[in-house]
Amino acid sequence: MSDLKVVLHVSEADRWHAALGNLANLTALDDQPAVRVVVNGSAVYVLQGQHDWLGHMAKAAAKGVTFQVCQNSLKAHDIEPGTLPEWATTVPNGVLALAEAQQGGFAYIKP
Repeated sequence: MSDLKVVLHVSEADRWHAALGNLANLTALDDQPAVRVVVNGSAVYVLQGQHDWLGHMAKAAAKGVTFQVCQNSLKAHDIEPGTLPEWATTVPNGVLALAEAQQGGFAYIKP
């Protein structure tokens, strides 16, 4: 695995298409970087229900991508953390998670 670390920030539901394209490209690399996705804002809505985008996210998670979901955004959008897919973890604050990732050497990408 590459020494490169990438954090994708998805904060709007309509940006998932671009984020999923980025994830597909990153996870297809022979020397795949460490990839983290921080989800907040209206983007949390996409983690509900059943649809093909969740399948793409699950495949990325199976390849080592971590998904961190902001608890503040879940609360603001009346979403129970227990309804998230099993591969998604919650963090108390998405913005703080982004800052910590950057402090830890992750390159910030906003699809």
